[in-house]
Amino acid sequence: MASVELIFAAVAAADLCLKYGTRLVGAYQAVKHADESVRARVLAVEAIWSRTTSQVEFVKRIAKSLEPDHCRIHLEVFEMLQIRLARAVTKIESVLVKADSGFVVNKVKYLFYRDEIDRVISELEQWQRMFDPTWYLILRMGDKAVDSELSTSAGGSPTLASSETLAAVPLGLAPAQKFRKTLLRDSDADVHISLREDGLDWREAVEIAYSTSRVIPRADLKKRRTYAVDTITCTPDLDIARTRADAETLAKKLSQVDPSAFGLLSCNGLIKRKDPDTRQLSSLNLVFHMPNKTDTQPTSLRHLLLHSSNFSLTRILNIARQLASAVSFVHTCDFVHKNILPETILVFPDKTCALGSAYLLGFDSFRSVNFHTLRTGDAAWDRNLYRHPSRQGIFAQDTYSMQHDVYSLGVCLLELGLWKSFVLYERPELQHGGGEDRGSDANLKPLPSDVLGLSLEDFAFMGNQAMQSSPKIKDHLVGVARSRLPMCMGDRYTAVVVTCLTCLDPGNEDFGDEEDMKDDDGILIGVRFIEKVLLKLSEISF
Repeated sequence: MASVELIFAAVAAADLCLKYGTRLVGAYQAVKHADESVRARVLAVEAIWSRTTSQVEFVKRIAKSLEPDHCRIHLEVFEMLQIRLARAVTKIESVLVKADSGFVVNKVKYLFYRDEIDRVISELEQWQRMFDPTWYLILRMGDKAVDSELSTSAGGSPTLASSETLAAVPLGLAPAQKFRKTLLRDSDADVHISLREDGLDWREAVEIAYSTSRVIPRADLKKRRTYAVDTITCTPDLDIARTRADAETLAKKLSQVDPSAFGLLSCNGLIKRKDPDTRQLSSLNLVFHMPNKTDTQPTSLRHLLLHSSNFSLTRILNIARQLASAVSFVHTCDFVHKNILPETILVFPDKTCALGSAYLLGFDSFRSVNFHTLRTGDAAWDRNLYRHPSRQGIFAQDTYSMQHDVYSLGVCLLELGLWKSFVLYERPELQHGGGEDRGSDANLKPLPSDVLGLSLEDFAFMGNQAMQSSPKIKDHLVGVARSRLPMCMGDRYTAVVVTCLTCLDPGNEDFGDEEDMKDDDGILIGVRFIEKVLLKLSEISF
């Protein structure tokens, strides 16, 4: 458990956050009826703050149960919020003028006031995205104090929430209590995830260029919406019973995800398809909701890397943050992804840019962290490029761990920062805008790009069963990151990428020895990832 001093510091920081937050919302409420635009903005602040209040209060009550590193990361995040709130209070109160009816906004500074509310909303949302991973790690804890506090608080409503706010966001801690039951595989977690096979129109499935996922419409013509679908093929060498159980558990956990917070699409359910002749299970299909208010088809990150350019650094950084958040949440759910590469990342455009929001899919190779996989792989260089040396080649040396996902993320962040595809194709014109799957034409041979600086011969060892894995690919990528990435994304982004690529190196100070990262609740590796990757990315600005 954390020391008394550390607990007191975290609780004190939380109290200051609540103090400044209450003061800020009070200042806004004093003039919320100035006009409709201000009123809408104030309601948005109230909605965000009501959720933040319940979570911060909860952390205060269970702080004594936190491990030292977990408590320390909460202290750091609370101090960030405290600084932002104090600054916002000072700015807002400076434009308020005392009147007989209360406070009014200085007319000369009215536009500043409105813009300042927008900035506060943006900062609170950004902070919430930083805080959520640490918050969800609490729900992994085995301590009974967590259940006790959740049960006590689940039905409560934050005191600052107005009736209008109640309609805007889900309040209290009931969603957290439900997620914890699902996370701990509680039989009381009533989450229905089984879907009928005929619910989708499989004949109208559309392949996404350079992607492992498909877009399939609903069979009901009256409600013609589409879904993103990941398919796990039930091959003879697959442990179908275990994979099916894991897929059901993953679907339940991902059904409760907030897409805007974690870079993951919410799972609608699981479809189990059978072979029409043998009636044996042929595939497991994870069905994901598309993002709200989108009527555009997604694009794979690989397609964008191959065919798009001239995106702002801010856009690229946001994609990096979304991917890191996705990895964090998958690990919080007690799974490893095992397949993080640009082909498993879907990007949805927004109104102004093709590089909108990114979501991690490709859950066709995932597994629970509680089970060991066979150490089998393949010799495909374009997939091994994203694997740690100990997992490369036909026979992997090590059992897959969360750190292997961190390494794969590092390769993707490197490629993202350089904004050049590491993989090219001999006949890319077949894919350009054609909507065909990258594997639909055997002639589409993947080749290393010039920016990667490697040749097919550098990957030749992977096809040799007798040879051990080689660190040369990893060492080369680290060299590319250190020599080329600072000019593109700066030193701090480069440091995050190098941390990911070297997370399993002996003597790595950020993640330490793999055995040192193991604890009963799996909290330590999650905290270290938040501290060394998520928070570092959040501190970067352009």
